[in-house]
Amino acid sequence: MPLPASRRSSAQHGALSVFTALSIFVLLGAVGLAIDAGRIYTVHDEMQAAVDACALAGALELNGASDAPARAAAVGGYVGGRNKVNFQAGSAAIPVSGISFSATLGGTFVGVDAIQGSTARYIRCHLNISGVAVYFMSALGVGSQNLEATAVGAVAPSQAVCAIPMALCEGANTAQSSTFGYQAGEKATLADSQSSGFFTWADVINSTAAAGLSSYEQAFISSGSCGAQTEPGRCIGIQTGVASSLDDGWNSRFGVYKQGGSGLDPALAIPDLSGYGYRDAASPLGGRLEDYETLRAPNRTPFQGSIPGYTVPPGVNSTYGAPYRRLTVMPVVQCSSTSCGNGSKPISGWACVLLLAPKKSSENAEIEFIGRAEDTNSPCRAPGTPGGGNSIGPLVPVLVQ
Repeated sequence: MPLPASRRSSAQHGALSVFTALSIFVLLGAVGLAIDAGRIYTVHDEMQAAVDACALAGALELNGASDAPARAAAVGGYVGGRNKVNFQAGSAAIPVSGISFSATLGGTFVGVDAIQGSTARYIRCHLNISGVAVYFMSALGVGSQNLEATAVGAVAPSQAVCAIPMALCEGANTAQSSTFGYQAGEKATLADSQSSGFFTWADVINSTAAAGLSSYEQAFISSGSCGAQTEPGRCIGIQTGVASSLDDGWNSRFGVYKQGGSGLDPALAIPDLSGYGYRDAASPLGGRLEDYETLRAPNRTPFQGSIPGYTVPPGVNSTYGAPYRRLTVMPVVQCSSTSCGNGSKPISGWACVLLLAPKKSSENAEIEFIGRAEDTNSPCRAPGTPGGGNSIGPLVPVLVQ
């Protein structure tokens, strides 16, 4: 016997109510899962940004020196820890145990005290955060989550780099053609005539935005002129003559500052780890670099002399010193070439050099040629943009995993 219309309507309403309730439950569950999953992914992305920053900053310190792993761990941990996690509520504290090193990408990564600086080529930063709370997923029996993030950094040749505004002419030693005509450890002097064996002021980014030499000094007291393209054959401007007005910027890299008037101080113009000066022409090839790397930089040795009108603030290298302020890179140019027209020269490649000493106005600036800046074993590092397999630019940090 058919149900009365009123009873049929009531049954249909009841079935619709159950279906609606189930739909709302499923919808709320899906929204809840999406919220929890989105939260977990966001926290993990924050963690990944922290370990990426750690690996990039640490890789910049791996220059083969004995203290390189310790520096890389300290700098990587500090830079990574500047990032925030858990929706920016807390710092990403990467422990020392979370930073390890290896000689090869596929090798065993070990702690900072278990590897020699000369073999540390890769840095791995690892961050673990346990107990990341979930809210809606707990109704399905899913508890708090343990999240991990890892990044591996190294260095690679660059396509663009930050460089001091100087260039080195190709040397005359044809037997050393693979190293631009120089032997490792050979000295070159700033000169106002274009010949081999000298270096000169150079507009490495060909910028005409700033008049005079102000942009040159700014490059000395900062990270250099950034965005300098590293490809061979590129023409760059050459500043003829020795500009003594740049002495203040040059000397600041050693922790030596003009007394009154220049406005430079260690907080603005950061010095190198050591200001120790080398003006001894009798030093054996390579002897100055070895002394700098093994003795002067680790001990933060200040400039040992005096320059009229300049001062060495007490503890300046210990308090403010930073790597790569005087162990730096510069382009090598073909000074005999006329292909770029007047006032410019083509780039042959990039050199790693050691700035040898602060200077008086009556003295020449001097550098020591260390080697090609893109060589795997080069002690020079620079901020910049990684390039492809044919890049010849200085080594810059890059994420490899």
